[in-house]
Parts: sequence; C-alpha cells; structure tokens
Amino acid sequence: MPKETFINLDQQKQARFLDVALEEFATNDFQTASITRIVKELAIAKGSVYQYFEDKLDLWLHLKNHCEQVKRSYIESVRRDDYPDFWSYYQAVYTNGLHFDLENPRCSQFLYRVGFKESSPQVQPYLNSWKDKGTAMLSQWIALEQAKGTIRSDLQVPILAHFMFTMGLSVASLMHDFYGVDFDRNLAEGKPLFGLENAALQAAVNDLIQLLKAALKPQ
Repeated sequence: MPKETFINLDQQKQARFLDVALEEFATNDFQTASITRIVKELAIAKGSVYQYFEDKLDLWLHLKNHCEQVKRSYIESVRRDDYPDFWSYYQAVYTNGLHFDLENPRCSQFLYRVGFKESSPQVQPYLNSWKDKGTAMLSQWIALEQAKGTIRSDLQVPILAHFMFTMGLSVASLMHDFYGVDFDRNLAEGKPLFGLENAALQAAVNDLIQLLKAALKPQ
C-alpha cells in the first residue's frame, strides 16, 4: 500500500508517477523492471520511491490493485437492468472492456502481462487473484440468472462460472489465431492491447456468446 508521502502528493504528480511506473512494469517482467529507470524518467531521487512504497513488490501490488479497480469500474458501469437479456448485457460488458483498453492502454498492457506473461517468482503468489475475482463476479451473475430461469440450473454455479471464465479467456486466442491480432507487438509498440481491432474483437465476442448461449441455455 502507498505510504502517506505518496498519498499526500498532488494528483498530477501521483498520476505522472503511476504512468511511468506502469510503463516500466507493463513492458518488463517484475524481475527485470527497474526502479532506476523509473526515477531517471521522473527525474527524482531513487530514495523517493521508498518514501512512497515499502519496496518494489509493494509498488507492483499497488499498480495491480489500481488497474484492477479501474477495469472493474468499467464493468460495473454496465447495468443488467438496462438490457433485455443476459447475453446483450454480457456483450455490453465486453464492449466496455474495449473502451477500458483504448482509454487506459498502460493499465490494459500491465494486466495482460500479469495474466499471461509474468513469470517472476517474487510475484507468483499474486498472479491468480484476478482469476478468483473474475470467477466470483461470474458466480454472482449466474446465480441471479438461474433464479430468473435464463441460464441452466442443472449444474452448480461454480462449475458454470469456471466454464464461462475459461471460455472468456479464449477470446484472446480467437483474436490472435483467427483475426491476426498480435498482442505482443502491440505491447512492444505501446499501443492499446487490442490495437484498433474493434471489428475483430466484436466478431470474437459474438462467436463466444453464441457458444455460451448454446451451452448454458435452460434444459
């Protein structure tokens, strides 16, 4: 967690620090990311970082928490009551995920690295927390939809949540394998993770939803 020294910085300085730190950790794994490069870019003393955070891991965890909160705000801004059925709502959530990527490219790149690229042993205990949170959120949605009779209820919620989460991850594979989106190149070039491949993403999401609808329809 950030120390009082960081919390007391004005918003502009906080934002600048986070932006530079995110760039460093989004383009390097934890082990090779450099505090020295961060402070050089910011033109501040290296000791300042340790006045803001306990250590490198503390900074990384703060960045992870910050980016997850930003992404969650995009998801939670989509209200189920505004959609006639669950699947149109689910598609809108994915569309808002694209907005998150385009409007917060560094956070998106960082979370992609955390989820799919990071292998440093120091952060291994923290890498799967986003999966647990995602599955928990899906479990809540599924339980509500089962109560409405819109999703099959012959299987337990945790099984369906795991299935939906795993299928959701396949969107990235679909975009890479069938629509030619190169996530690693976009990451290296500092572009939004999905680039500008809006049509490809929507096509991949549509494919996913058709599969999920068939698998989860009430029996």
